[in-house]
Amino acid sequence: MPSKRLAATALLCAALATTATACGGETKPAPKAAGTATASASATASASATSSPTPAALAVDTLSAGEIAKQARAATAALSSVKVVGTVTDEGETTSLSLVADRKGNCAGTVSVPKMGQVEILRTNTQIWLKPDTAFWTAMATQQGNAKIAPQLAELLKGRYLTGGPNDKVVTQTAEVCNVVEGITKEDDTPSTYAKGSAGTTNGYKTFSLTATGADGDRSTLQIAAEGKPFLVRIEKADSPQANHMDLSDFDKPVTVQAPPADNVIDYSVFQNKLKDA
Repeated sequence: MPSKRLAATALLCAALATTATACGGETKPAPKAAGTATASASATASASATSSPTPAALAVDTLSAGEIAKQARAATAALSSVKVVGTVTDEGETTSLSLVADRKGNCAGTVSVPKMGQVEILRTNTQIWLKPDTAFWTAMATQQGNAKIAPQLAELLKGRYLTGGPNDKVVTQTAEVCNVVEGITKEDDTPSTYAKGSAGTTNGYKTFSLTATGADGDRSTLQIAAEGKPFLVRIEKADSPQANHMDLSDFDKPVTVQAPPADNVIDYSVFQNKLKDA
C-alpha cells in the first residue's frame, strides 16, 4: 500500500536527521528573533521578517567539534517549528519532501513517492487532508487490481482532498511524514564522533560544518548556523549528499494551516466504497 511507503519515508527522514544530530546535552545559545510562516491549501509558507540585535557568533575557534555538536543538538531539540526540504533514498528509490511543521500538529507541504506520484498534505492537531495527484491515483488503483477505474478516480477526486478519522490508516499513516519536527529533535542513543570542517554559507545562512561518524561507520555532514542559535541548517550523508539530505529553515516560525473549502473535500470512506464498487 502507498501508506506503508510514506510511513517508511517518515521513519527514514527521522533516521537521517537523528543520526546526524545525536549529540545530547543542554546549552542556552544566544536568542534570535523569529518571523511568521503561514501554510495554506497550496502548501506554501511565507515569513514576515523582524528586526533583531546583532546575533552572537558560534565560537568555532575555541569550542571542540563535540561541543559545537552539543550546542547544535540543544538548539535544534528546542525547536517549536521548522521547514524541511530534502530527499531520502532507499533501495535505489528517492523520495522528496517539502514540509513546514510544528509541535502542535500543524503541517503543510508535499511528498513525492517513487512509482506512486505526489501527495499534498495539510494537517492540524484535529484534521488531515490529502490531495494526491493523478499518477498517485493510477498507481493506487493498479495496486488494488482496479487499474481500469484510474481515470474515474482521477475525475472524481480532481482538485479534491481526502480526509478521514483516526481509524482511516491510509490517511493517518500518510500524514506521519509530518512528524518531522519530532524526528529531527528526537534523542538518539547511538554514539557519534565529530570532526571540525570549515566556515561557509548554506542556503543563505552563515554556517560551520562538522562531520559526524556513527558507530556503524556512516558519515554525515552537518551545516550548523554560525550566528544566532546554532540550528542545523543542512544534514547530508557524506557518501550520497544529493540523494540523502535535509535542508532546514524557518526556525520557530508559527505555522498556520488553512482548511480547504468543504466542497473540495471527500471522506476517505466514500473513496473506499467507490474503489470497492468499481
